[in-house]
Amino acid sequence: MNITVVGGGYVGLVSAVGFCEFGFEVCLVEQDSKRLENLKVGKSTVYEPGLDIMLRRHIENKRMVFSGDLAGMAANSDAIMIAVSTTPSDDTDLDLTILHNTIKVISSALVKGKYAGIFIRSSVPVGTCSIIAENVKFIRPDLIAGQDYDIIANPTFLREGTAIKDFMSPDLELIGLNKDSLKARELVEMLYDTLLHLQIPFVYANFESIELVRSVIIALSATKMAFINEIKEICNRTDADINVVIRSLVIEQKSGENALLVSPGIGGSSFPRNMRILSQFANSLGLDLKILNGAIQSNTNRIRQISEKIINLITDDEPLNSKRVTIFGLTYKAQTNDIRESASLIVIERLLSEGISVYLYDPAYKPNSEYLERIPKKVMENKKFYLTNTPYEAVVQSNILVIMTAWSEFYGLNYDKIRELMCKSKGKQPIILDYKNIVASSGKNV
Repeated sequence: MNITVVGGGYVGLVSAVGFCEFGFEVCLVEQDSKRLENLKVGKSTVYEPGLDIMLRRHIENKRMVFSGDLAGMAANSDAIMIAVSTTPSDDTDLDLTILHNTIKVISSALVKGKYAGIFIRSSVPVGTCSIIAENVKFIRPDLIAGQDYDIIANPTFLREGTAIKDFMSPDLELIGLNKDSLKARELVEMLYDTLLHLQIPFVYANFESIELVRSVIIALSATKMAFINEIKEICNRTDADINVVIRSLVIEQKSGENALLVSPGIGGSSFPRNMRILSQFANSLGLDLKILNGAIQSNTNRIRQISEKIINLITDDEPLNSKRVTIFGLTYKAQTNDIRESASLIVIERLLSEGISVYLYDPAYKPNSEYLERIPKKVMENKKFYLTNTPYEAVVQSNILVIMTAWSEFYGLNYDKIRELMCKSKGKQPIILDYKNIVASSGKNV
């Protein structure tokens, strides 16, 4: 297999050396003549522990060669790894000029009938690979995607200082495809056979999902760093030990995967209250915890935006007081009767204030429930608020269904039947807003 890595910088050089370690022969294409000459004699373009030694070893054993001829190498390659810089020299955030110019050269050089996978490993924003795919199609209309070539999003997570380890044994490998391609999958499996044997998880998805995953992982890590620095300032002004805080956060698991579940907002008796208490305590010390305060404000905005979205979606020539909204779930989470600071209750109160009829189904709050006294009087006494015994009863002639709580019962419902029962006035399709990712198509509706 002929592998070409384009770009001799951090990502490109580490990737090239890494594929050599996997047993492949690699040509590294570098357009900068000075860099190219240094690489040819085994001088690394970046500092990374062990990289120089590995580079020289693979030059000596003939596994790695270098070239400045991008078009020539692309024409003969089975896999082309693009790792050119997207960081501009003027310190602005992004410049995709080199990337797009590289794509032009490669596209023009591709040989019809000879399949090549074009891997995008450079750091790019969401939507870039789709643009690249369109550009290739425009430049080479004679080529067929999935047959002559594929664009493959394959972002990296190479940390400076541990980049070689990160390449050789990553936590996961991300693979983005515009559409499923048998040839692309076969090529990926051949290139990363070593990782597959190590049982490294591979995530396949569309371009946008994969591009976003990389950005979100990095942003979440950075947010954690910024947040712990804010907490360190509290420790500096009290007798608290930041090391105890950090060790406890590492050990504690509840804030791990569960904290990443999609929701209509943070509710319940604990989280919102404790966030406010910590914020107020920091304020008393003269500190402004911007990360925490931002989370509090984001939660408030999230719940308000749900109400606004519902109202905007059902606004037409008919008055709001003729509209009917169904809410699935009143409690702030499933398996509880707790409605304290429930996002659902806040939304219901707003809809009722607009004169909209609200039909609620919640397994813990049926018409004869023993917990009804927990619902505020102004809601219970509102003549446009209705409790229902079944989810199907709740959606009859409803203009919109909003799923707010992940009760297990909701996963087994027949949503085709639900859509049939909902209002279909003026030829409009029934709308389902799924804020718990329960309905298969929820990602398109929320």
